[in-house]
Amino acid sequence: MQGLELVKDLAELERELAKKLDEARRSAEQRISNAGEEARRILAAADAQIDQLADSLKARIAAESEKLWEEARSTAEAEAEQIRQKADANMDRAVDFIISEVLP
Repeated sequence: MQGLELVKDLAELERELAKKLDEARRSAEQRISNAGEEARRILAAADAQIDQLADSLKARIAAESEKLWEEARSTAEAEAEQIRQKADANMDRAVDFIISEVLP
């Protein structure tokens, strides 16, 4: 009888271990699933942040380009005005010189 009890006890222990193993497997699968979902959420948030940073950078580049273009245009206009003023002054002298050379 003792051998039969031992076999029953071993069978019961085997069932309990199988049940615990199955519970552990399901728990591990759930944790893996949760970790996958969390990884996808983190990746989506990172992608959104990258897009936001890219848009922000594009806006900053556009604003800086506009600022530099305006500065260059302003500088060019100022230089053109200086050249015009010098040309006007030289034009008067050139006209005076030509008139003095052509007319007696």
